[in-house]
Amino acid sequence: MKRYYGFTLIELMVTLTVLAVLATIAIPSLQDFLVRSQRQQVTSELVSAMSLARAEAVKRATPVTLAAKDTGNQAMQGGWRIFVDPLRTGVFDAGAGSVTTLIADQDAFPAGEVKIGRVNSPQLAGSAEYLQFDSLGRVSTITGANGSYAMTVTIQRGGADKAKSALCIGWAGRVRTVADLANNDTGACG
Repeated sequence: MKRYYGFTLIELMVTLTVLAVLATIAIPSLQDFLVRSQRQQVTSELVSAMSLARAEAVKRATPVTLAAKDTGNQAMQGGWRIFVDPLRTGVFDAGAGSVTTLIADQDAFPAGEVKIGRVNSPQLAGSAEYLQFDSLGRVSTITGANGSYAMTVTIQRGGADKAKSALCIGWAGRVRTVADLANNDTGACG
């Protein structure tokens, strides 16, 4: 009797069915993992930028600002600049005779994927989108008054919010990150 080696059609179909079921289970988990990873990356970059701005303000004994590059509807997700801002204007001026000095520059994030802004208002526009650290490392917001400040990092897919983190910045300038698991902006920094 001749012996045949290989797979039967039934064995091949069962194997492909099992692989299809496993792929159906694994793909959503992979997508969630990628969204969480992107949120963590953007949050880390923003926290590092805040830490750099605070350290430079203390080191140079002068106000340093972390401000949105884009003054339009993109706000911080359009990238940001860290610069010495002795006049406390919150606006980077690269012109001749300028008193602002560029320290660092961040490129924009992919359009439609990242939103960065204040809690309950994640898409702020205008040149007032900035954080300023004084020579003691304390944070002062748009009005120049010292106080606590909160910001959200939101990752979107298909126009829907998929993952959020809240950045809680105390009056002393220290940053704390809180994952907003409820995805609702409330109570994250409370």
